[in-house]
Amino acid sequence: MVFQEKGYQAATLGDVAAALETDRATLYYYVSGKEELLREAVTDYVLEIVRDIRRIVTIKAPARAKLAEFITGLMMAYESHYPHPYVFIQEKLDGAWRTDTDWLHRLVSAVTDVQAQVVGILEQGIRDGEFRADLPVELVANALFGMVNWTHRWYRPGGRYTGDEVGFSFAALFLDGLVTEPLTAGTE
Repeated sequence: MVFQEKGYQAATLGDVAAALETDRATLYYYVSGKEELLREAVTDYVLEIVRDIRRIVTIKAPARAKLAEFITGLMMAYESHYPHPYVFIQEKLDGAWRTDTDWLHRLVSAVTDVQAQVVGILEQGIRDGEFRADLPVELVANALFGMVNWTHRWYRPGGRYTGDEVGFSFAALFLDGLVTEPLTAGTE
């Protein structure tokens, strides 16, 4: 929670120790520094998301069903690992990860893999006639991730909606939209 509240760059191990009601020396017994804490906080959930999208891609189902399952599962992972996914999103967006480490390269590779798998599902949907072919696939994928990742600004477990409810609503909004007729370029 300290990284989420203060931001990774501003937070110190002293802040973390105070939140845990211990001292910095005791914390150093368990971790080498705040980068190790960040690694421990985000690695498991990122790898869980990678495993989940790889599983979803292999199932025999329409692209629409795969995408709905991914969106809902992603929000459920955000909920179950809260606040770690949001620390990752917040810090990645703020450019806090400027270090060049093997861990960071693996993490970036995992995120790139997830994005590529989603693009693959979108391309499947276009090939199968489920999804519109007139929109750039990368733009659609970025819109999906933008919608879900923006929840780092407002979603809290135990609030009005569960991760499952948010994911289901986002999947419906993303896949069905709000209108019965699709927009065409230049429509107001």
